[in-house]
Amino acid sequence: MKAVEKRDFIHSHLHNADESIINEFYEILKKEEVLRERLTRRAEQSEKDILSGKLFTRSDIEQNTYNTTR
Repeated sequence: MKAVEKRDFIHSHLHNADESIINEFYEILKKEEVLRERLTRRAEQSEKDILSGKLFTRSDIEQNTYNTTR
């Protein structure tokens, strides 16, 4: 079944769904939205860091790793 068909099916049956199903569906969509917002903010901050020169070289990371594992 294609996504469009699934959406149509869900939409046509949504008014008959009980509250527990509605709550589950809401929680799934809300978590997805929150995750998308977090990832977007993280990507935007990474872009700012790159543009401002806040970068670690591979040797920086290796040195930090070496120092923390000692």
